[in-house]
Amino acid sequence: MARGKHHPPRPKPAGSEDMLIAGDLKKDRGWTETHIKTFLPEPDKLARNPFSRKAAPMKLYALERVLQVEATPEFQQARETSRTRQLAARERALAKKKEAVAVAEALPLRINPEPWPVVQQKAIEHFNRRLRRGQSPASLKTVKHRLDRLTVNYLRHQQTSYETELQAFKGVVGVGEAYLVVRRRILDLIADAYPALADECERQKFEEADLPEGVTL
Repeated sequence: MARGKHHPPRPKPAGSEDMLIAGDLKKDRGWTETHIKTFLPEPDKLARNPFSRKAAPMKLYALERVLQVEATPEFQQARETSRTRQLAARERALAKKKEAVAVAEALPLRINPEPWPVVQQKAIEHFNRRLRRGQSPASLKTVKHRLDRLTVNYLRHQQTSYETELQAFKGVVGVGEAYLVVRRRILDLIADAYPALADECERQKFEEADLPEGVTL
């Protein structure tokens, strides 16, 4: 597989022409760690690690030997079996993600609306209590787009069932996708309850979400 400008060649030890490292086998040629242990139990050469002299030597595999192994019926069968397992695992994960999204869509979310002046003042106080280095305090005189943003953020985390509902997905496959569904629905609730924040809610739907710690897509 050719490497583009975003994927520079992996560093290798000097004198390793026509040799492959484990990363080449797995990333470029579809090998797995099990394939390497089974079909190439011993490397053709050991060389000093180019990243650190203290690191273990790098295992190098001759390209000619790799090609010979890949041509065998045994390896081809092993690779096909591995691909079948990977596809099945992906299908199971996709099904679980769809289930998590369906549950997130059906959750009975709620918001606790308060008078607009009260909400703005609470949002400002909440923001100022959590100031990070380099940030300036907010006030009612803060520019509108910044004030709207911190107010929506406050409402998402403090005045809705947002955090509570997400606990239902802890450790579930598809938690990242479910998180985005809940986030979108909460933004819609905020926009309905506080029309002045509708534009900011819509904007936040399209910005990259800051996923909670441990949550991935």
